[in-house]
Amino acid sequence: MADGKWIPGLTPGMSVPDAARVVLAARLEVVRHHLPLAAERPFEDPEHVHQLRVGTRRAGAALRVFADWLPNKHRKATRNYLRAIRRAAGDARDWDVFLLGLPVAKPLRTPAGKPALDFLFGYGFGERCAAQARLVQAAADAGPGFTEEALALPDRTREADGDAPDTFGELAASHLGGLLAAFTDAVRADPTAPADLHRLRILGKRLRYATELFADCFSPPLKDALYPAVESLQETLGELQDAAVGAERLETLRVRVEQVSPAEWPRLRRGVTGLIRSVKAKLPAGRTKFRAWRAGWEKLTTQYPLESLRLPPAATPVTA
Repeated sequence: MADGKWIPGLTPGMSVPDAARVVLAARLEVVRHHLPLAAERPFEDPEHVHQLRVGTRRAGAALRVFADWLPNKHRKATRNYLRAIRRAAGDARDWDVFLLGLPVAKPLRTPAGKPALDFLFGYGFGERCAAQARLVQAAADAGPGFTEEALALPDRTREADGDAPDTFGELAASHLGGLLAAFTDAVRADPTAPADLHRLRILGKRLRYATELFADCFSPPLKDALYPAVESLQETLGELQDAAVGAERLETLRVRVEQVSPAEWPRLRRGVTGLIRSVKAKLPAGRTKFRAWRAGWEKLTTQYPLESLRLPPAATPVTA
């Protein structure tokens, strides 16, 4: 069972059903492996929850790619199970990140910030325990059905109806080409509003996960140049999103503490307000980083148009 991004054994000349069987077996097995670990042993290693969350995203991307080659009833059932697991794992992972960030936050590492550090850790730990209860419940509710579908779905692949691509390489060109065009258009629009940046982040995730599936249908620059650039943007936009959400969450908490426990607020004020300022300071820096990234992406897509990278069906792909 491989947790990695790349799936060996895929070639441009494969039939789409054959490729779907390989991809679905690999992607769904990652979720099956990490679900009990994340539900039963989450605090031994935060990676259990992280890998479960990423695994559900990659598996969901595979379902979208091969939708026309799968029975609709079973595809939808698997998708719904994955969505329930992903949401619960995402909630737990967000609080893991919150807790891991507290000890290294500069405003909380001073004597004046220590009361806020203790308070925020207690608050975050309580939220993390509640999120874990929801993850355990999601595993109990969705796990058995997901396991049944995941074991059977790869063998349920069939020929698609209508005018569908015959080979994996043809599917790669059409599917990845559409995602790349939509992503590049969104980049060129130079989004600044949080909602537009969030939409770009979603498009980037879809492009990234599809690239992981189709990399062996294209020459090395797709994997070695374009893919790392998308990864880099995902990190930048993720930091922006985390800062925006984190600042809003902390502001809400600040108001609640002042209202519910005004006597305690003076002890917490310096650490909490300092942390809010620190988180907000990441927003302009992230936007500057995004503008620099945009210029680099324009050069890359001009240098490496996707059609020029496509391998013929008989080509031997270069793999890592």
